[in-house]
Amino acid sequence: MNKKRSESVLAVLAAGFSISLAACGGGGSSPASASVTASAPASASSPSVPSTPPSASLTTSATNPFVAGTGPSAIFAAVNSYRSALGVGQLTDDPILDSAALAHATYLEVNFANGNLTAFSHDEISTLPDFYAETPLARADKAGAPATEFVGEEVTASPLTNATAAGNDCVTGLLNSVYHLSGLVATETTLGIGFTPITSNISSMCVLDVGVTNASGTPQANDIPITAGQQMAATAVAHVPLANESGVALAMAAESPNPVPNITSPGRPLMVRVRADQAGAELTVSSFTLTSNSGAAVAGEILIPTGAQAGSTSAAVVDANGLLPPGTVFLVPQAPLAPSTTYTATFAGERDGSPVNVTWSFSTGSN
Repeated sequence: MNKKRSESVLAVLAAGFSISLAACGGGGSSPASASVTASAPASASSPSVPSTPPSASLTTSATNPFVAGTGPSAIFAAVNSYRSALGVGQLTDDPILDSAALAHATYLEVNFANGNLTAFSHDEISTLPDFYAETPLARADKAGAPATEFVGEEVTASPLTNATAAGNDCVTGLLNSVYHLSGLVATETTLGIGFTPITSNISSMCVLDVGVTNASGTPQANDIPITAGQQMAATAVAHVPLANESGVALAMAAESPNPVPNITSPGRPLMVRVRADQAGAELTVSSFTLTSNSGAAVAGEILIPTGAQAGSTSAAVVDANGLLPPGTVFLVPQAPLAPSTTYTATFAGERDGSPVNVTWSFSTGSN
């Protein structure tokens, strides 16, 4: 069973390249629009997992080191606000990862602007301007990270001109996805932020590098092990959107690889996550439904990792890209959600033989 997760890449918004992010959030416009994508790195094998879970270990407070009113400050605050509300622990700033993330953001900005790149990637090409190091792990190592640190990365962009709005926009886009959402609220402990302000022909670049230092095994190019880092209580259940969350996006952000290629215009994904760092802690699903306040059922696809297939409903679809981590189940609506509508989600399943049942409501935004 794969016990680590790798990052995928969101389609990006950039001026002058015909590029768009389907649901970056926050509104705004760019001078041109079309979609480009980049592929995700492969997952790595996992270290052994304990049969008895240690106690929960979560960071409850993290100091924002960035200057108020800047993109990095907005990103740091938005990520930690959501993680705190979700109950998965806040992230502390890592200046070394800040340097690595900024180096990659600069590389992307420069090479999108000069036409060398038309798609986001976590990997850099050594012959291009502002090359720093090939992979997220290599960039962290070059910046001074410990050789034992695992590093993952999330990349996106925003066309909004205000730095704070752009930072929030980048985080919103990541949350409105499948793979990026699961990565952004995983077990990492530290965060590094690279942000380049919008220019006349290129959007703001947002690079989030996350790290874990207390894991065993050999770090891979772009991976965070679920067996280390911040762990919820064994009985805890996290879900997205949050209970009573308002202003929820209507549609899923485009990302590559596409988690639901059979759905033309997917709605905002829903996620249920449990702790999965010990043997037998796979989350299976018997039902996952969504209904509007009128009582109408919302058609959707239940997406599960490979290890959850046994014991789950036959209606569930195994993630073909192998990027969903254990302990995670998604429901992806087959069409965008209705605006200004209250929805109720109901999940039923099991974790390590124990029932997992949760029902919650949220409301969508006006557009």
